[in-house]
Amino acid sequence: MHKSNLVNIVKKKRPLMSSIHAYMGQKNSAINDTLRSMLKASDYWQPYKKTSWISNLHTLGLAKAQLYNTLNSLKDGVHHDAENCLSITANARIDNRSELLIQLEINPDEASIQTDSQLILQTYVKWGKECVKQLRGDFVFIIWDEAQQKLFCARDHFGVKVLFYSQNKQKIMLSNEHNAFFTSDYCDPSKVDEKWLVENLWNISPLDFDSPNPDIHILPPAHTLEFDANGIKLTRFWHLERKNSWQNLDDEALIAELKTRFNKAVVARLDSQSPLGAELSEGLDSNGIVGVAAPHLRPNVMHTFSYKCEALSEKNQHIWGDTYKDIEDMLAMHENLQATWQVSDQKQQEKQTEFDYQVFYQNFGAVIPIQGPFLTAQLAQKKGVQALLSGWGGDHCVTCPGDEYANELFRHGRGIMLYRLLKGKYERGRGPHPVRSMVTTALSQLAPKLNFFLKTRRPCLEKAMQQRGQTHFLHEKWQKHFKLDQNLERFIRQYQRSSVQQYELRELFEIGLTNRLTHTELIARQYRIEYRFPMLDVDLVEFAHSLPSALKIHNGIERYPFRRLLEGITTPRIQWRRKSDVSYPNIDRGAQILSQNIALLVKLKDNPLTLKYSSDEKIKKHIETNRRGLKI
Repeated sequence: MHKSNLVNIVKKKRPLMSSIHAYMGQKNSAINDTLRSMLKASDYWQPYKKTSWISNLHTLGLAKAQLYNTLNSLKDGVHHDAENCLSITANARIDNRSELLIQLEINPDEASIQTDSQLILQTYVKWGKECVKQLRGDFVFIIWDEAQQKLFCARDHFGVKVLFYSQNKQKIMLSNEHNAFFTSDYCDPSKVDEKWLVENLWNISPLDFDSPNPDIHILPPAHTLEFDANGIKLTRFWHLERKNSWQNLDDEALIAELKTRFNKAVVARLDSQSPLGAELSEGLDSNGIVGVAAPHLRPNVMHTFSYKCEALSEKNQHIWGDTYKDIEDMLAMHENLQATWQVSDQKQQEKQTEFDYQVFYQNFGAVIPIQGPFLTAQLAQKKGVQALLSGWGGDHCVTCPGDEYANELFRHGRGIMLYRLLKGKYERGRGPHPVRSMVTTALSQLAPKLNFFLKTRRPCLEKAMQQRGQTHFLHEKWQKHFKLDQNLERFIRQYQRSSVQQYELRELFEIGLTNRLTHTELIARQYRIEYRFPMLDVDLVEFAHSLPSALKIHNGIERYPFRRLLEGITTPRIQWRRKSDVSYPNIDRGAQILSQNIALLVKLKDNPLTLKYSSDEKIKKHIETNRRGLKI
């Protein structure tokens, strides 16, 4: 069969988004009633279809609520394989479907393998718990293995999809709907983990997403969960490591391979019968994604969403004019791009935002600090968009600047190469004179403690974080009790990295990437939208992580390989300019935040939360010394 035909067949099998549920209780317990009450937690996004399956002994049940955008999606749901005594519920988009079908020796036309859920189940039949190492895409799934009397679950490599669980003796509940634990009366919604509360009030060091309820836990990214008579076992199935598979390729061949993988990552995420949308700024990542996607979708329209999507007018020309110029130039390159603009009423928008937050809290089942694409998702829904591409996560690895290469050169005694690199950065306007930069590099590698001391004597990220900790509104006793001050100091001192690969590992795994992804998924679900992140494609990230550091900042040009593959799909100005030349919106964010904080201070006065964890005076002082929003 021709490869293109195989791809077309492969692309018609999947639902858009799903909520999945599992409950294991005592024999003859009310499994069916519990599943129905769990499924109610998804009613807010009005799923098209709900399915469930219950074991013969009525000790376990699986359920699923879903949207779909193809006729074949109607065949998806909870699947039971009677021959192998296996059942599965999954929220998954498997990108290497065609490769897996070949490995499994399954004809793509075979009627029994219509959905990604069924495909995952077949990989489990062949490889057992090692099946997750074969999967590519965004997924969470729950498998019941009758023969082994075991639940087997997994979450994708970066945590694009989320899965919660709660265990009580021999009972366990799993769901990607947080509120399902409350609609089923399995957990007490009034319970709040004090450590979670204090850490979120602190809000300085990066946090991974967690439930405020002490009885609800989250399966970490790149992990499997097994539950049987012996209890729960968590296992990590993937680590990002540098590979040597491509070490014999020259620079041009490496760039060509990067382009192939990037294009594949974008195209794999274009599967949708409904209109597609994409976030579009003036940055490299979003322009690359849109530049690849638009030609593939032609003549179909692709909707774009930029910042607040505020239509340009005389009143806001000074804020958005320069920024929109770059975006408009990109839009003009691709005739099927349709920008989304709206006439903004600030007061109405603030009321709508507050309403959206309240609806989210109700659907989530708890009040949590949440940041994400409320406005974008809301506008996308009005356009009929159900799948939305985002370039977020790109500069964590795929478009990494490569500046830490200077440290690598110094450690290996490559003085001439180091000088040339720093000279290239200087000529590009991205650093001081190369001699001064060489001194700074030497100091950072030979005397890191002295370098840290000198660095924090002037404005920098580490100093700003220190100051926020020193002037924080949280009572000192709570800072010390949960060792927040110690953890912050440790994070600050370890923040700088001595190689490009270490930088990428920090950005991907230590600064809250999973938190952002989980926020986005939960918010978007409220609007019946699925976010997709081509820059977090595993095969793409593994290749980019393995590229030579020298290539990532070739001749002092940061993000060089990615800039090369943008040729012809975005404007030359966007392709080659420095990040410091980007025309960001001219907004006084400090004034906005100060106004928000003052309004919040009125609400917090004499609040029990304030009295226990802070004081009016400490909050006032915090507002006076910090230009950052309070997260209370």
